[in-house]
Amino acid sequence: MNLTDLARVHDDDLGGDPAGQASGAGARALLASIMSEPPGQKGRPRAKRLRVPVPWLASAVGLAAAATLVIALVTAPDGQIPNLSQTTASPEIQPSARQILLAAASAAMKAPSSGAYWRTVTISGMDATSPDRGYIIRRRFSKEQWLARRPGGQSWWIDQYLGAKPLTDEDKAAWRKAGSPTRWKYPLDMTGLEGVNSSEVVRAAAEEKVATRLRGKWKGSAGTLSKVSITWDEVRRIPSGERELRAYLEQRITARAKGDYGSDPEWRRSALQGSCMEIVFHLPVSSAVRAAAYRILATIPGMTALGRVKDPLGRTGEALGYRVNGGEGEGGNQIVEVIDPETGLPLSESSTGTIELADGRTAKITSFAAYQQIGWTDEEPSLPAKRM
Repeated sequence: MNLTDLARVHDDDLGGDPAGQASGAGARALLASIMSEPPGQKGRPRAKRLRVPVPWLASAVGLAAAATLVIALVTAPDGQIPNLSQTTASPEIQPSARQILLAAASAAMKAPSSGAYWRTVTISGMDATSPDRGYIIRRRFSKEQWLARRPGGQSWWIDQYLGAKPLTDEDKAAWRKAGSPTRWKYPLDMTGLEGVNSSEVVRAAAEEKVATRLRGKWKGSAGTLSKVSITWDEVRRIPSGERELRAYLEQRITARAKGDYGSDPEWRRSALQGSCMEIVFHLPVSSAVRAAAYRILATIPGMTALGRVKDPLGRTGEALGYRVNGGEGEGGNQIVEVIDPETGLPLSESSTGTIELADGRTAKITSFAAYQQIGWTDEEPSLPAKRM
């Protein structure tokens, strides 16, 4: 199958595939076709420089720092999160970023578009330097988001801190040398430190789940788009045609542009990419809107196919990468999105940078969000005893 045929797949009727089925014949045929076609030079664009951070990624992790794609529940053994550094690409010939995104768009069209709640269950992680800059600590968090579709329905967040520990064997050795602390108190001056806030105390022990009622500006909200809160009525009015969606997003981007950013084509491209990512990863839109967002992403240069990888929960997907705050070979953060093109569902997103520790060792600092569940459900949330 050539690229012209592939680009046309999203408009074809995939026949008798059940809605939302992960291994439908149409999706399998599509993936088999693109996997058998060696991508050409034009199908694998080099990463472009992006000048701004990706606030939608920090929002996904649910943390303050901005360093930072399942209807069925997927868990790792013993609830552990595999180290992202263990992720390796398959030696097989891989499709281009455009091919992967168009395949995901075709599959996304088959996903359910109704239910009582839009449910997202996320396991996230954020690395931090120890206060003495001797080693790296990984903190992990769990977040359930239950957004009620019915007007006036109660929406919930269910959060749990899953604890912290040294990241690698080398970090564990340095941690033991420092006396194996179970809490880390950070100074007011954060020079040379990353991944935590000034004066923060990080604890090794996990904490109990806490349920929070969505109130105030969050009550009745369906999330954010282009960094602006969006209501359920607004979500229902988002256009599902590719051209119409692009125009709609560009209008929202223009409305929030400040200073010279609005006339900077690179900033606008990054903002359009971020808005499409918000739709794919976070918003309770229809399957047609999500597919259109994938198709727009397939037209934006700067994404590179990184091959088949393991996400932080050990699931296999296709990785797409690009850099922010520095072009290729110039430092900055490497952003990696992992999607399952057979289902059109996102698996994870991560941001990785580097930092120099006190002993001169260069270490990686990673923030990630891995999606255990994304989609509609008629289930009710199982609320813990502790509520706010």
